[in-house]
Amino acid sequence: MENHAFSELRLLNSLLLGVLLAANLGYYLSLSTAQFPWLAYIGAAVGLAIILILWIGKRSTLFIFGFFAATILNTLHYEWHHLF
Repeated sequence: MENHAFSELRLLNSLLLGVLLAANLGYYLSLSTAQFPWLAYIGAAVGLAIILILWIGKRSTLFIFGFFAATILNTLHYEWHHLF
């Protein structure tokens, strides 16, 4: 049972790392530029996902999912006033 709990914690940490990495990158981009570069932000997420899939394989799918989800949510958050 201990091994199962350890693997679940590892998966949860992978998901949270992807979310926090995307959130920090979005916050940095919002502070360093006058207009939020949403296309570069999404491009960075896609590029990192491609690199991780080619290097690591299926073990990084939860990290990539968290990174994409946080990227989309942060893009909507920072660009909300330009969309509507």
